[in-house]
Amino acid sequence: MRYNFRSVVFTLLFTTLLTVTFALNTLARPEFAAQEEKECSFCHIDPAGGGPRNPVGQVFEANYFEFPEDFDPEAIMAEAEEVAQRLTSSVDMRVAYIKTTDVDHEGGAFATCTSCHSSVDSFFMMQGELTINAQASEKLRLTLSNNMGSTLNAFATIDAIPKHLYVKVGQFRLPFGIKQKDHNILVRQGYNLGSNKREVGVEVGGSYKSLFYSAAVFNGGNQTIFNGGFPLGADNNQNKGWVATLGGKAGPLRGGVSYLLDRPGDQRDMTVGVFLTAAHKGLSLEGEFDFGGSFDIGEGIGFSDEDITSKGYYFGAKYRATPKLIVSGRYGLFDPDREVKGDVAQRVTLTARYTFMANAYLELYYWANIENEDRFGEGTNRQLEGTDQLILMSHFWF
Repeated sequence: MRYNFRSVVFTLLFTTLLTVTFALNTLARPEFAAQEEKECSFCHIDPAGGGPRNPVGQVFEANYFEFPEDFDPEAIMAEAEEVAQRLTSSVDMRVAYIKTTDVDHEGGAFATCTSCHSSVDSFFMMQGELTINAQASEKLRLTLSNNMGSTLNAFATIDAIPKHLYVKVGQFRLPFGIKQKDHNILVRQGYNLGSNKREVGVEVGGSYKSLFYSAAVFNGGNQTIFNGGFPLGADNNQNKGWVATLGGKAGPLRGGVSYLLDRPGDQRDMTVGVFLTAAHKGLSLEGEFDFGGSFDIGEGIGFSDEDITSKGYYFGAKYRATPKLIVSGRYGLFDPDREVKGDVAQRVTLTARYTFMANAYLELYYWANIENEDRFGEGTNRQLEGTDQLILMSHFWF
């Protein structure tokens, strides 16, 4: 197997992250679950974490992600569970102003949430999402979310064994690596690291002591079959995919491995992610290393240097300077084809978030794409030209 400078650097950085984490006596990540030594379901409606918060999580968020000294979470949840059937809703709205450092109005290219280059500065509606959760019974919950006309989530969750096993059926985001927000434009979106796919299928997951786990079977390839112009289904039952994640908490660390196998058409796409996170007081660290390859149907899936065609990673740090101010930084690299010279993309992101009132904050991003000196061919891989973006985003929710 070949070794190169970037691989050595990544290994050293990941080792440093591990060492620093133990030295600081940090807690597990996600940082809020680690901070309170609770599972994600303690504050979130979805046992897998993310999305709308339950009554305990709402108090936690309103108090700048800390519980009041006299707060009794168990009493709040007991009061909420007295209602056998209940309906909750939430709204998220994000608007961004995207400004590039290289503006050419004759080009006419508008900035978008995934673009790396534009010739016209513009406002962009990033999110207008309505989420509805219906608690049909003690163990059955229905979730539906729509973002500006597009369905994001539509699934039922069965708490088969509370905390230890849930079953999710419908359309959902595949569980892979460190869970990213739908509208985190600076990590995977447009960068092809890991997976941000949404699919129709079945997911099971949960936790046991220090372990957490999940697995899903889904319609691979996003293929739609049409008859007379009318869609009949998500695929023809020939392209099933699956994904699994296994991880654990060991003292100050939370880490794991995800494996995704998709079948778009006549090939199989494999993606593997190894991730590690940690948090201590107001500081949180995270890193993920992803690699993958494509294989023909009937061909064995391998992990040799020749089989792995793409690699990438990112690592970052976030610090809560005050209850209302968060600053963060992130570095990411992605090589879509290791046999092609000059197609490696690198990005540095600096972010400051200020909560100026209840249920509202402003975020300022500086998004720097590092120029690749080995870039090949004019007009290709424009993100590698080093074009930077400055993004001011507002977020309102309830």
